[in-house]
Amino acid sequence: MSAPLEIRNSASGKLFPALGPFLIGGIFGFGALQGVAAGTDGGHVLWIALLSLVCLALGAFIARGAFDTSVQVVLDSQGFRDRRAGDVLVPWSKVKSVWLVSGKGAMLNFELTGEPPDEIKYSAANAFGIMPFGRNTVHMEISSLDARGQDMVDAVRKFAPHVAVRR
Repeated sequence: MSAPLEIRNSASGKLFPALGPFLIGGIFGFGALQGVAAGTDGGHVLWIALLSLVCLALGAFIARGAFDTSVQVVLDSQGFRDRRAGDVLVPWSKVKSVWLVSGKGAMLNFELTGEPPDEIKYSAANAFGIMPFGRNTVHMEISSLDARGQDMVDAVRKFAPHVAVRR
């Protein structure tokens, strides 16, 4: 019995995307401070300050995942499970094929023999992690995880040799 592949969030995969909102929020915050110092109308400064806070909050929301060290995705001999969306086991017997999307493997697609479980289809997190696409295809976002896409495909080959690996 092979040890399961347990995948966690990548700190760089969560912090780098948060840099943009932090930078924009800082620029707007600096602009709001300059507006206050110059005696600009309070309404305009308030809007700029609120926009700054929204950008900073978005950056914090994105970056928070870098500090979550719990296991997000598990691939084992039983199937795959993504904690970000439903935390439901999809057995390998229901997986027909798997393939990587994007050059660096930002998305791992699973073609299922039937419809995805309801926990995946109706999960609030499916926009950020695993999501159904079409009738029988499930997309798993992997660019924010600490494993490369090819490592995950190799694990699928090891745990489920009957699953076709498409290119």
